[in-house]
Amino acid sequence: MTKKVVGYFSNWITLTDVKSKYKGYTDILFSFWQDPKKGVIGAAEAVVNSPEIISFLKSKDKKCILSAGGEYLNPLNFDPKIYGSDLANFAIQHQFDGIDLDIENILMDSQTIQWLVDVTIAVNKTSMEKNYPLQISHAPQAPYFMFNGGYSEIERKTNGIIDYYNIQYYNQGNWEYQSYEDYSSLFEIQYSSIQNPTSILSITNQEIPAHKLILGKPITPNDVNNTGYIPTEKLEIILSKATDNKIEFGGVMGWKIDSDINGQWGLAMSKTLQDSKVNISI
Repeated sequence: MTKKVVGYFSNWITLTDVKSKYKGYTDILFSFWQDPKKGVIGAAEAVVNSPEIISFLKSKDKKCILSAGGEYLNPLNFDPKIYGSDLANFAIQHQFDGIDLDIENILMDSQTIQWLVDVTIAVNKTSMEKNYPLQISHAPQAPYFMFNGGYSEIERKTNGIIDYYNIQYYNQGNWEYQSYEDYSSLFEIQYSSIQNPTSILSITNQEIPAHKLILGKPITPNDVNNTGYIPTEKLEIILSKATDNKIEFGGVMGWKIDSDINGQWGLAMSKTLQDSKVNISI
């Protein structure tokens, strides 16, 4: 299975913008669908108003994904079944290939977990009823993964219908492993002799399939609020080391393509992952 290079467009874009940046990416996400009342903003609004963008990308075998939520929105007050159904219908209406749930700044308690589960199931149910299967991804911050709860529980309760997780290994503060700026903090089970429950290996041990785990990073220093940025060359080395150590993972995600000059980051990540000799088990 080919590893993914996932990227988000955030701001208003044109077809010309997209043509200069798209080549290295497998899945291109457009932010954001806000909620059933507010509709779309930013890149998502741009592609809805310019459907030729999606047509072009699909002609190049790229997946076009509608991302919902974002840093400044908290939609948990909406009925999850309505939220999920409306999101799916909007994505289908505008010919997206899938949806992404980027629900941030939340307390990962039992109520939130059930809301995310119900939204996910509603998206899947609606898309199947419309005979238009949508790819489903989530974009959790890394600490939302935990052995007893969090996203490991969401994975179990949704019975595998989530296709992949764009894990945000950034903006987590600068304490110990949670700055996520080296190989050990991203991939190994222990970091500086402490447990590292949010590494790729640890999340795999939570019974989440390795091919669903997408390692998310800011593309430039300007795309991060505090910690987590890794220069392209260093990130390539880290990913290659994981490959050499036969660690399975699903690919890499970049926030945000808007900052990717001539698509150089996406192309670099694509080359690094294509050079991988690790087979991804499903």
